[in-house]
Amino acid sequence: MAEAQVEQARFDLAIVGGGPGGYVAAIRAAQLGLRTAVIEKERPGGVCLNWGCIPTKAMLRSADVLETVQHAADYGITVGKVTLDYAAVLARKDRVVKGLTDGVAGLLKSNGVTVFNGHGRFLSPTSIEVVGVGQSPLGAGGPLYNAPANASGQPIATVDARQVIVATGSVPARLNIPGVDLPGVVDSDGAFMLREIPKRIVIVGGGAVGTEWATMFHAFGAEVTVVEFLPMLLPREDEDMGRTLERSFKKRGMTVLTGSTVSKIDEPAKKGGPLRVTIADADGKNARQVEAENVLIGVSRSPNTAGLDLEKTGVRTNQRGYVEVDDQMRTSVPTLFAIGDVTGKMPLAHVASHQGLVAAGQAAGHSKEKMDYKSVPAATFTHPEVGSVGLTEKAAREAGYDVVVGKFPFAALGRAQTFGNTDGLIKLVADRKYGEVLGMHVIGPSASDLIPEGALALNLEATLEDVANTIHAHPTLGESSMEAAMVALGLPVHVAPSRRPR
Repeated sequence: MAEAQVEQARFDLAIVGGGPGGYVAAIRAAQLGLRTAVIEKERPGGVCLNWGCIPTKAMLRSADVLETVQHAADYGITVGKVTLDYAAVLARKDRVVKGLTDGVAGLLKSNGVTVFNGHGRFLSPTSIEVVGVGQSPLGAGGPLYNAPANASGQPIATVDARQVIVATGSVPARLNIPGVDLPGVVDSDGAFMLREIPKRIVIVGGGAVGTEWATMFHAFGAEVTVVEFLPMLLPREDEDMGRTLERSFKKRGMTVLTGSTVSKIDEPAKKGGPLRVTIADADGKNARQVEAENVLIGVSRSPNTAGLDLEKTGVRTNQRGYVEVDDQMRTSVPTLFAIGDVTGKMPLAHVASHQGLVAAGQAAGHSKEKMDYKSVPAATFTHPEVGSVGLTEKAAREAGYDVVVGKFPFAALGRAQTFGNTDGLIKLVADRKYGEVLGMHVIGPSASDLIPEGALALNLEATLEDVANTIHAHPTLGESSMEAAMVALGLPVHVAPSRRPR
């Protein structure tokens, strides 16, 4: 039997990975006149659209609606018995994901980008072999992060390009915990494959991933225990955010164990029973055991370079395997760029997208394109939400600034009162001498929608007076930033003045 003919094609730019970095880079490159190809083994959109940002937010929205309806009486509304149809929640999530991934596919096509559906592996810095992939081990539509093991082994194309962008993202890391491979232990991808809500679940990791899943599972009726090794939840955020979120979680009935670690996971004592999870202090002392139907590992990710044959490019990586890049997203190989999680810079979809725009601009000869991470916002979709940008209070002090802080509680905000959600606060961190805003941190309703004002303030080097003197509409949640600026200036209007000297 004759061997299948392998397609050979040459492009100005080839992009390995079609996630929020890769597909955005492809569209921009095509707009700038480059003949562009994308190599992607899954549906377009990468982890963000398929297994991260979008599906979790769709399910968190279902959780939010459920809790709102459960408390309808607080708003003067009477409803009947409220029940959860988890299969319908998952079906809605799938519809949202399909709509967006289909939309990305349409955008790539309309911009003239050629898409190769398969796993890419380097033959040289400018040549990539594309092989077919089999079905995901998690079933139809499941992630194919270990695609080399599932690859058909049959090359379907060889893509040559003058320049290449590596945009393969990251995968959940495996923790060295005895019992982590037991049935019932899942990572953030495997959690989507659970067909029903567990009665009890232990979530390892109190960062963004762990706390979002905790919010969701608790709303859906599970007993939730969150275990975080560091002293507070959301350890990358300002301390006021982590402490406030922990109080809120405990108030809602979750168990939060900070400064703690899962030391081992044991099989059920009897067939069909719960897992036995041993939790100890961070130093390994005071061990105790809890039972749970599932354990979710929600910490750490690793660069997704397995089977990529990256070594054939000669590109330089760091000790953790991340591809090293400069502020123009160039690697140590002149014709090779890298963007997104695979660089280890900031594991955020919107950072990957902007890096993609920069790399595409560089590939097209726009020498002024470069990355600036000073005003990158972040959002965590817990209940209450958390949004942040810039320096935390601690980081600002460590950087040598004479820091002034303004805090304004949502409980003092009219719109939050009418909204029925007053947990949280907004916090502005600024330089005392010039009043320049150094950071903005929000925990409360719609924090993710409020944080862009902080990002803009940092980007424009705005001062506290700039924010305070900008008239904000009333009644809105956005007034909180103006009020916090007034507090920092020592001129609060809607909270009592501080007793400390200004």
